[in-house]
Amino acid sequence: MFWRTVIYPVALALALLLCGFVGPAWAGLEICNDTDVPQDVAIGYKQDGRWVSEGWWTLEPTACVTAIQEDLQYRFYYFHAKGKGQKFRHDRLSFCTQQALFTIGGDNDCEARGYAKTYFAKIDTGLGSKEHRQYLSTHSGPSVAETGFEPGTWGSPFSGAALFHECSQMFRGGVQFCNLIGAGRVFTVVEDNRTPAEVFKTLRRMRKGTPVQIEGDWVGLYDLSVELVLLSAQERAASDADRVLQQLQGDWRSESDRNDQFTILGGGRQNIYAGTPTSQEYLSVMQFCGEHEGHEPYLYTWDNQGGTGLCYEIKAVSKNVLELVYLPRGTELRYRRLELSQ
Repeated sequence: MFWRTVIYPVALALALLLCGFVGPAWAGLEICNDTDVPQDVAIGYKQDGRWVSEGWWTLEPTACVTAIQEDLQYRFYYFHAKGKGQKFRHDRLSFCTQQALFTIGGDNDCEARGYAKTYFAKIDTGLGSKEHRQYLSTHSGPSVAETGFEPGTWGSPFSGAALFHECSQMFRGGVQFCNLIGAGRVFTVVEDNRTPAEVFKTLRRMRKGTPVQIEGDWVGLYDLSVELVLLSAQERAASDADRVLQQLQGDWRSESDRNDQFTILGGGRQNIYAGTPTSQEYLSVMQFCGEHEGHEPYLYTWDNQGGTGLCYEIKAVSKNVLELVYLPRGTELRYRRLELSQ
């Protein structure tokens, strides 16, 4: 079996450890191994209108490789990494691979052509970027088996879909915690040495509203807040509910009362009246809301201090207009996107 192995000389490796990943300027796509173990890396990219996959480069810890050695032509590229004791968080985007060194044209019918079908993660290089550096730790971390944390250690095993909301500082002791929102609940994960540090590292890199698949232990329930100890938090493909929530993002003003406004960002809503911020709420888009079902999607909102939840039927949502029906009264509420209602 043949591998492209990238190992820095001792002096350079020491410099990298002391100063980070620094060195001469590069062009194209550079991939760096900032994990603690050797990793085998493959990339996927478009060339002359056709998808191509290429690998493997073996990267020792602190090593980098310029996988594409020319100015980048596209915004999105793709990669896969594998290392002992590591779990790779892919985006369910498949390319063809094989165990030996390879350059394979086309991303379809992999198995029929004698290759393996392997899921890759997306690299967003940014609009107009000609070069980009990708670190492996963004999608690779210790597997559950390496953490020594078995399901059921801290509470009842739990898994489900959620949206990442934010990571904050508690007022007492400066303890970090992160919140995720899903199915009408806030999931709180406290940095107290039960959740692996690698999981917190993953959460802190996420943008508000990122769809996440979470696994861990359900420790306690307090009103509408659930305390979790997480085994893993992986980005997932957006669901229908996620896509509806994405349409709701932004600033809205009531057509019947111009003083009544709100802003939705991720899984949170800031209410504003006459220019003054009022209540803050969490929200979820669901297939049912309390005893209401059969007219999905529904919007469930609740005060971030644990107040009573409210149910709305999402009658219509477009680029310009949002129509809600407040339940159970059946009151119709109509909003226009703020920048379009000035």
